[in-house]
Amino acid sequence: MTHQADVVIVGGGCIGATIARDLAADHDVVLVERGQIAGETTGHASGIVQPQYQFAHLPEAGRLAFEFFEELDGHRNYQYTERELVNLHGPAETEAAQAYTERVSANGGYDAEWLSATEIGERYPGVFDVSEGSPIAGGMVYRRMGWIDPYTFATTMSADADERGGTIHTGTAVTDLLVEDGAVAGVATEEGEIRAQTVIVAAGRWSRTLLDGHVEVPIQPERFWHVNLESDAVSDDRVSEEYPQFYMDLDFGDDLPAELGLDGFMATFWRPEHSGELHVAGIEGLLPSNPSVKHGVDEGFHLLLAERIEELLVEFEGAAIASDGCCPTGDAMSPDWLPIVDAPGDGPDGLVVATGFSGLGLTASPIAAAAVRQLVDGGDAPFSLDSLSIDRFEDRSADFSEPPFDVFDLEIFELAE
Repeated sequence: MTHQADVVIVGGGCIGATIARDLAADHDVVLVERGQIAGETTGHASGIVQPQYQFAHLPEAGRLAFEFFEELDGHRNYQYTERELVNLHGPAETEAAQAYTERVSANGGYDAEWLSATEIGERYPGVFDVSEGSPIAGGMVYRRMGWIDPYTFATTMSADADERGGTIHTGTAVTDLLVEDGAVAGVATEEGEIRAQTVIVAAGRWSRTLLDGHVEVPIQPERFWHVNLESDAVSDDRVSEEYPQFYMDLDFGDDLPAELGLDGFMATFWRPEHSGELHVAGIEGLLPSNPSVKHGVDEGFHLLLAERIEELLVEFEGAAIASDGCCPTGDAMSPDWLPIVDAPGDGPDGLVVATGFSGLGLTASPIAAAAVRQLVDGGDAPFSLDSLSIDRFEDRSADFSEPPFDVFDLEIFELAE
């Protein structure tokens, strides 16, 4: 196989597929995926649309993401479910949560309000346990949120890219970046070369390996897990139609398995399924450079999660595990949780890197596509790319500690100043 194109995109997850869809409208685009579209991290994602976590400082990026996912509803098999999201917190976080709510609402990108535990109980009657002794002291409610099926989204993006004239090669591994006279010339694959003057590497945790010797990218692999719960205490339509999405750090004390590399607390996201099950997702933490393949969640962790459920929810006491899973080989985390979308100045001309989405790539996919469009064609994205630049890192090595996931971090707004 020898192919000539304008742009080669490496990686067929949600990021690569969305970029391909956008650029295929006016470029000769080839997307190369070593497995299947959405075959790794994307296919095991939770599908929560939540741009506020990585882009609180870029409200224009948040608005772009919401509009993209909302307006796509009904296209092919894609469906968008709008549902509020609540950041639950304990007493120690109340002051920070209130200050953060005020700041994130003031910048015009996110429609949020702070509620006490009592107000949360009134707003979502019968869902959360806000009685005395509950770990819930209050929460920040984001009104404009939702969720999607990640596999359907990625395959919709790739189908659109194909319809717009793009070429998609699955089951084709990229073995090297071709560089000639200081500029990219395409990629080498197991089946031959694909020549192009622009190469976009959106290969998740594999991006660092592929770019070895060309440019150093500060990412490490991490793994996200998910568990689906079912309970006889509630009817299917009550969960699917009335439960909000929510987030809370769960305190597992000293009981978390040592291999997770976490100190008692785990960032945990919850959302209803249309089936009436409750989907729970969390972060396993940073992994070794060559992590083992993993497909499920340890039984011991199931039991710990069941204990914590009884502290939070009224109707899921004694819930059963319906299914579980995790991204088999892990996603890519950057040292500060923010993605890297840049044309590195110390790399070959024509190279664009889009990685380090820290498990939140699905939400960021239209944002990444807009940023890549600016890097490839010039012009202006509707938001600044400065905080996504690789130059924000003095140390590009993969030797860094997992950054804290602080949903009420006011320092993130300094990135836009």
